[in-house]
Amino acid sequence: MKVKYQLQGKFQRIQLSGGESQPLSLVELVREVQAIATQYHRRTPPILRQSFALDFIPEPILLDLLQKKNGELYQLPSLQLLHPVKSHLSEGIVNTYCYQFICSEASLDLTPDDPQIPRWEAGKLEQLGSYTITLNSPHYPGLSSANAAQIWQQAKTQWENLAHQDKINLALRAIDPNLLCLRTSDLEIWLKLQELALDLREAIAFLRSESNDISLLSAKAKTLVEQYREAHKPPPKTYLIPELKHNDNLTPTENAVIGMGNTRECITKIIAQARQFLLISSYIIEDQKLTALICQKSRELPYGVWILTDLRDKISDRLDSQVNQFTSLPEQYRHCDGRKKDCLRMLLNANVTIRSGAFHLKTYISERSAYLGSGNLTGGSLDVNLEAGIITQNTALHRQLIQSFTQFWQHRSRDEVIPAPNWDGYCLRLVFSSQHQHNYPNLLTPCQYHKDLKKELIQLKEQIKGEIIIYSRSFHPSPEIASILRLLSPRIFVNAQNFFPHSALNISEIKHLHAKITILGTQIAYVGGINFKFTQDYHSVTDLMYKITNSTTINQIRKRLTELTN
Repeated sequence: MKVKYQLQGKFQRIQLSGGESQPLSLVELVREVQAIATQYHRRTPPILRQSFALDFIPEPILLDLLQKKNGELYQLPSLQLLHPVKSHLSEGIVNTYCYQFICSEASLDLTPDDPQIPRWEAGKLEQLGSYTITLNSPHYPGLSSANAAQIWQQAKTQWENLAHQDKINLALRAIDPNLLCLRTSDLEIWLKLQELALDLREAIAFLRSESNDISLLSAKAKTLVEQYREAHKPPPKTYLIPELKHNDNLTPTENAVIGMGNTRECITKIIAQARQFLLISSYIIEDQKLTALICQKSRELPYGVWILTDLRDKISDRLDSQVNQFTSLPEQYRHCDGRKKDCLRMLLNANVTIRSGAFHLKTYISERSAYLGSGNLTGGSLDVNLEAGIITQNTALHRQLIQSFTQFWQHRSRDEVIPAPNWDGYCLRLVFSSQHQHNYPNLLTPCQYHKDLKKELIQLKEQIKGEIIIYSRSFHPSPEIASILRLLSPRIFVNAQNFFPHSALNISEIKHLHAKITILGTQIAYVGGINFKFTQDYHSVTDLMYKITNSTTINQIRKRLTELTN
């Protein structure tokens, strides 16, 4: 048996050599990047941005930072080759430290390369945190004998009190067939299959074989198999029922919902009023109250609940226990990641069918109504952010959203999310899909949105009635669209955290802005989940924007935005 236990306390570091840390300005940091880039022949600004992942800094801002430090920007202007510069980092004195973790149960000496040591701010010598220890016996260096024995005995008791059918279930759902993991509120208990009783191992081997003939089993093993099969029914199959359709007896309606703090009410209403099915796509799922409601509906709806989300590597790494335990994250992100894990476990325990992929899409659909917009299932989106979406009932958009979700499930999913007895409670199983997509003229993917927006701007730049307005969490137009926008003087609003001044465009910042809206005069508006950010990988995610051509709806959107931002 092996036991993992998480201690709560504080990290300390003691300086052994060096001096006081000196902070670097952004200009100085960019100069160091330039020094390394030119040393390795990455001497043009585009290559520098690509090599050092500086896409988050607009190129005009980066050029300005480079010029501020060096005066003259290029050594060879015709080739846009940057000046080679010397790094100042070699002139600094290296600081060395020793590290400890202190808590009521233990005092642990840590090695400097321990991956659980958090990042440190300059001048800070201690900070609160957690440290996970692994016990292979009732002893651990730095932990008192009494505390080590207590943790070990607690793990043994919890395992012994676990029902036999639950032990079998852990074995059948394990990724490694020879290793079982029981996760409790404060412990992670690992056992090898050989450590189980003989009758349990016999039952597990039989159930893994998927045989139906139990006549050769021992009496104890036969009873265990029968009890397990009775308690654990097969999970629902992960294909969508093709007969899913909207309720065509309802009055057709279509309304824009824009505001701060009103997204929760809209999405809750759609989920609560569902009577046949729920189709949900949210980039992030961390609101436990709505998750509990979704779990309740999954037990009531005849066609069930189907969820698309994003648990690809960069998201999954944040949720994975090994990364989460050993990587220092700001406190608010640690809490968010904990809620994401809890919500995912709640959904899987309720037998909700989930698939993962590059889904940035935010849509919530039942047979009665549907939402497409910017609102995720997070506290920020539901209660704080400025969000925007379209709610529709018994319309072409309602029907198209159901069909699009079905196509995304069948053709854009990468993995099935299935329960697993690990620290996170889930694992991903690859599914095979194609990139087939049916096109709708007013329901646009990222590539279609970019193409349509460029076409409309070119056609209307001499005819637009009323100004162009753009709301987006982040703003990074493609070069073609940027050149058109400079001629049209649009008003652009971005999230304060993603605000970068732009010398050629009128950009303002709005706190907590998460809505994605583009309005072209009184003729066209786009509302949905796609940011006005057409960088190199914008087309790699699955998302939708709804193109509105009804002037009354567009004027309503304009009026609502004016009320919110004035």
